[in-house]
Amino acid sequence: MRIAIIGDTHGRVSGIKTVLANNPPEHIIHTGDYFADAKRIAMPLKLPFHAVTGNCDAKKGEPDELLLELAGRRIYVAHGHQYGVKRDLNSIWYRGQEMQADIVIFGHTHIPHCEKVGETWLLNPGSTSRPRIGKSGSYIRLAVDEQAIDPEVCKIKP
Repeated sequence: MRIAIIGDTHGRVSGIKTVLANNPPEHIIHTGDYFADAKRIAMPLKLPFHAVTGNCDAKKGEPDELLLELAGRRIYVAHGHQYGVKRDLNSIWYRGQEMQADIVIFGHTHIPHCEKVGETWLLNPGSTSRPRIGKSGSYIRLAVDEQAIDPEVCKIKP
């Protein structure tokens, strides 16, 4: 399964919409900070999606964390602010362990991160529209099935 992991869009979706229209995934996961952007991106492309709220989202009953089963893998998703991901990744990694996740996906830092710790992948797509390092936004293209997990950080040209 090909999954696009995006987040911290903050209302600016044109760049990522163009990228995904040209190379559509099978699914979208949005890490929050503008929850509604997930729908704005996925619906025109007719793609299934999952999203969580972030610290810049109004809480309207949407989830602030999810545990998904996709392509035979357990995927835990949270924005990350509630786990102090700007300080370190220990708390979110431990939460992923509690959830027995193969993949932990988070945002909040606006900095892409792709690391395997033990048997668990920690993935942060950075920000599609407001990067904190460099001028290019980013997202993660994730190829996943029961045999392999293959994440790739991809740049979005400004």
